[in-house]
Amino acid sequence: MVVAPKRQYQVEQLSKPRREVKPKAKAKPKPKLASRIKPVILVALGFVMAFLVVSRHAMIAENHQQILELEKKLDQALKQSELLKLELAASEDLRRIEEVAKNQLHMDYPDQTQIQFVELPEDEGQQKQTEVAKHQETDIWDFILRLID
Repeated sequence: MVVAPKRQYQVEQLSKPRREVKPKAKAKPKPKLASRIKPVILVALGFVMAFLVVSRHAMIAENHQQILELEKKLDQALKQSELLKLELAASEDLRRIEEVAKNQLHMDYPDQTQIQFVELPEDEGQQKQTEVAKHQETDIWDFILRLID
């Protein structure tokens, strides 16, 4: 490989041709502040309206859910009311009352010795006489039997 000899070259600089200065086109006037804000306000207004529609729909859905829950509670209350009516009807039956008294409360009809008839006096004078008569009828054995029971 052979290296090329160095040579000097003269370069003349060419002058740049002068360009004519063209007058700049008039700058567009800046848009007014109102014309820039108007679209922003319209977009914001659109978002607000959409938000109101969605929030109203959410409130309607929530109220519907509450109505469904209240209807379920009403149905349960009606069922419980019916059960209580049946229970009340069963408890008013005299045969059922007698059965409960005998079996659960161990109650029985009173004997002739357990029945006492009481006559209420008309005035206070008769009341004192009935109290004296009552104390005279009781004897010691009746008193002891009452203490044992």
